[in-house]
Amino acid sequence: MSHILKIAGRRTAVRHQLRLPGFWRFCGRQGVRGAATTATAAEQVAPEETVRPFQEIPGPKGLPFIGTALDYSPFGRFPIHTQLGNSAIERYKTHGKIYREKLGPGREMVFVCDPKDIGTVFRSDGRLPERPPVNSIATYRKMRKKPPGLGNLMGEDWHRVRSSVNKEMMRPKSVGAYATMQDDVSREMAELIQTVVRKGDSGGQVDNFMNLMHKWGLESLSLVILGKRMGCLTLDQLAEDSDAQRMISAVLEFFLYFGKLEMSLPFYRYFSTPAWKKFETAMDTMNSIAEKMIGEKLTELSKLEEPPQETDFLSSLLSQKDMTLDEAVMMAIELLTGAFESTANTLAFNLYCLAKNPAAQQKLYEEIMNVVPPGQPIDDRVLNKMSYLRAVFKETSRLYPTIFFNARTLTRDVVLSGYHVPAKTQIIMANNVISTLPEYYPDPEAYIPERWLRTESSAANVQAFALLPFGYGARMCVGRRFAEQEIFLGLIRIIQKFHVGWDGEDMKQIYKIFNTPDRDTFIFRERE
Repeated sequence: MSHILKIAGRRTAVRHQLRLPGFWRFCGRQGVRGAATTATAAEQVAPEETVRPFQEIPGPKGLPFIGTALDYSPFGRFPIHTQLGNSAIERYKTHGKIYREKLGPGREMVFVCDPKDIGTVFRSDGRLPERPPVNSIATYRKMRKKPPGLGNLMGEDWHRVRSSVNKEMMRPKSVGAYATMQDDVSREMAELIQTVVRKGDSGGQVDNFMNLMHKWGLESLSLVILGKRMGCLTLDQLAEDSDAQRMISAVLEFFLYFGKLEMSLPFYRYFSTPAWKKFETAMDTMNSIAEKMIGEKLTELSKLEEPPQETDFLSSLLSQKDMTLDEAVMMAIELLTGAFESTANTLAFNLYCLAKNPAAQQKLYEEIMNVVPPGQPIDDRVLNKMSYLRAVFKETSRLYPTIFFNARTLTRDVVLSGYHVPAKTQIIMANNVISTLPEYYPDPEAYIPERWLRTESSAANVQAFALLPFGYGARMCVGRRFAEQEIFLGLIRIIQKFHVGWDGEDMKQIYKIFNTPDRDTFIFRERE
């Protein structure tokens, strides 16, 4: 990253010039309706005589040293890419709402499948919440002498960086300021689909639809983070040596091997395994392209005599006094490389659920037409009027989560399901199990967005902490509000133009840290 530092020789001047509005609301009001605002760990502790010791928490036995790691191998019960989500469901059926599992030396985890326990975990976070480290990324960045990134920062360093970002970037209005430019990209994406449909020889299908979704996500991120388009939103095949295509290919490769490394024994720490080599190459490519783009942006900023009229995310980061330039650049890199695939996947899951449930799709279409007449631009105020759109998003997240689990490292002792769990224990919160249980969701296999509407009596029965697609609290997903806004805009522009159908076998999820669709056989029919 040293060449970026050279490019930004006027760093101090740029920072004094840039006092720009923020972008993302990193955390804010609670993401769960009905969640208590404050509670101490002590309030969650049962009387001492009823608390059972940690060692009595049930769980699969596993083997010496490696624990249950073989279960997640290609020949095990739960191959990582295809059956990981089912592992927690099966363990719950055998062991109940709390169980222990060891995945190798020093990797013992406690899984919880009860919203009350999840609430206890989050309320115990304290001022400096911790997450389990992402070891493969930490190893790579240490080797390359790069900052660890926000996700791997802990303690006061994490608080310093996060607080600095939050000062200007937690306000919903800051996110809303980007709605119009994101909408431009989403409208362009819908027009590309329309071009294919009107050819008449596609049967309404878009060849390699997920690739178009990836280009849509990357184009939106580039525009917001760097204030410029990459020019990748096209139906034509991008040149293999173009920055956009190299970035997309590298990110897909990165997540594939990232998942393998994080769920396997860490042999890569001692010698270069085949999976590590692929992971390392993908990371090198992602970082080199992102650093090139960011370096060009910093060069532009360093030449300015006055702050730009319109800001972007990187400029806002550079205006923060308590972050080093390296930290600001690393955060921009993480967002540029790590967010577009998950957003594309989530949009695809929403489209699939609507395709399989035409009555819900029709109800969403009617809301869109009532709130957003054709040709009307969309801003955050328009989005705030669309309650059924948000209900669709929540119900899709329940049935097709973008991530299976949330994780924390306890900062204090707590009691979960009647068991004493000591500080420093890694907790995995299996919301995907909770989503299958009729005690929390009547008729859990059915797609019912109405269960999330405040006007429905069933909404009152949805427990706090039962659904957390972006996590919760101070360490919730950094891009939550931006991701929601982008997905909402993509859904609006597609459903406004098309009736979305589905052809062939049902969609399944493949685990690559983020869940991805295994197929994309959508059928788009233009609405009259």
